[in-house]
Amino acid sequence: MLRRVAGAVLVIGVGAAVVAAAVAAPHILRTARPLAREGLKRGMQIYARARAAAAELAEDVEDLVAEVRVELNGAPSRRNEEA
Repeated sequence: MLRRVAGAVLVIGVGAAVVAAAVAAPHILRTARPLAREGLKRGMQIYARARAAAAELAEDVEDLVAEVRVELNGAPSRRNEEA
């Protein structure tokens, strides 16, 4: 009998939670929307800065690789010409 009561209480509790969530969801979404927009905006800004930094790093690495290839092929580098 105790199990039946506990089961009924559990079912009623879950049902009440579902109804409360359905009733409160529109209010929560209206309240959370500005916060979610601000979070997305900041995330997109961080992504754009990180992407630009990664592109700059890739360009620097490509330049370095090109310099090393020139040195390996025996051609004088700009540093050797300046000295």
